[in-house]
Amino acid sequence: MSGACIKTFTGSLMPGGSDTLIPIENVRVDGSRIIIEKSVPHGFAVRPVGESYREGEVLIARGTKIGFAEIGVLAGINRVMIRVAQRPRVAIIATGSEILDIGEVARHEGQIRSSNSYTLQALVDALGGESIQMGIVGDDKHAIMERFEEAISSCDIVVSTGGVSVGDYDFVKHIVPKLGAEVIFKGVNIKPGQHVMVAQRGSKFIVSLPGFAYSSTVTFILYAAPLIARMLGVENPYDVIEATLKVPFAKRSNKSEFTACNLTFEEGRYWVDFEGKKTGSSAILTNLLGNAGLMICGEEDGDLEAGTLVRVIKL
Repeated sequence: MSGACIKTFTGSLMPGGSDTLIPIENVRVDGSRIIIEKSVPHGFAVRPVGESYREGEVLIARGTKIGFAEIGVLAGINRVMIRVAQRPRVAIIATGSEILDIGEVARHEGQIRSSNSYTLQALVDALGGESIQMGIVGDDKHAIMERFEEAISSCDIVVSTGGVSVGDYDFVKHIVPKLGAEVIFKGVNIKPGQHVMVAQRGSKFIVSLPGFAYSSTVTFILYAAPLIARMLGVENPYDVIEATLKVPFAKRSNKSEFTACNLTFEEGRYWVDFEGKKTGSSAILTNLLGNAGLMICGEEDGDLEAGTLVRVIKL
């Protein structure tokens, strides 16, 4: 009806025939009349149908971690139950008689702290998995066999450190096949961490990593993290980005190398340098402190000049 208005409330449906809402602050009541003292544009404060979502639109893509916004959107469309990926259970086992747990008193100077277990647990948790600490097992074939059987019976992925190299007490590489697991591959042409073994028993996986701290961390990122991500419906656990070398880089081998680097974002692009990064053994985990990434060099790559575009795993 021309010349008529209806009082309504925030969030209500618009009355039939109306197309604009005028805030009550903009009007004055004069008896049975409303005086508009401040005009508004046509369609003001009207929320169109389909503003938030439309029929057929994908609101939450597969592989999305359910957070506060997703929960709110689901409630808004009256979805109480949805299909989600179960968090994979990841058992973590450290092998080696020389390994000493945190807080344990050293018996001799040849023992080293079990940092791997806690590093890998933090990685598993950050990726969305459920980490299960299975402790330290010494260089005893029977004890290792029992611990692995216990782990694979209760978890989706078993991640172990140590015991896959060529030493006299590297028993893991021999025990895994005896568990009825099929070895998918053993040994890779990478630096660090060439002694890696991945096996499968049914729907479960065993990922056996080197014992050195930096090696185990890098190989976990390369071989265990993608398994966890896939079980969660995620394609890639980490972004691989392009960055520019600030300084020259001397390649150390004919293998694929994964080198700890400093990653910065300046002038609209990523840059890589190695200031403060130590060269030495595969045990230097401190190289991953700070805003670190892993620069990738392929087998075919040689020394690289400053200004070269490189690929970096963004941690």
